Amino acid sequence: MSNSATRRRGQVAIEVLFITAVILTGVLLVVTPYLNENTNTSLIAYVKSSASHACSYLNSGVTVNSQPYSLLNAIIVKSNYTSKNFMVSSITSSESDDTITINVQVRYSGRIDLDNDVMALAFKAFLIRDLLDHTDARLEGTSLYYGDKKVVINVQVVGP
Repeated sequence: MSNSATRRRGQVAIEVLFITAVILTGVLLVVTPYLNENTNTSLIAYVKSSASHACSYLNSGVTVNSQPYSLLNAIIVKSNYTSKNFMVSSITSSESDDTITINVQVRYSGRIDLDNDVMALAFKAFLIRDLLDHTDARLEGTSLYYGDKKVVINVQVVGP
């Protein structure tokens, strides 16, 4: 084999490696934001589902002592074990740097002898406990993390 044929093979091999590196870099640049967005979407969908489960539990008017539902029992007791038509009225999210903030608004009808802020804290505790129990979320100190993102959950409960 001639020296020029060996050089051509070497040059082709280097060109193939360069093209492969360019393709892999392009894939990485396209796939990473997609996976990041998919993680955020999954988290928001889970929080919405969890909040809906909390509303269904409250609407049942029956208390159980299992976690995380027991965190909501005070609301059922203060509503005199009757349905108050709790429902998730909105859920929004925003992201900045490594933090995703999820805002949940819950509405109900009827009178409950409990402050809306107290109910919001119970909802928030329920959502956090449910995330910890059923997803890869984790607590570090008092901060909730999902993957490498800090998660802030804000709940607002609005009555009649």
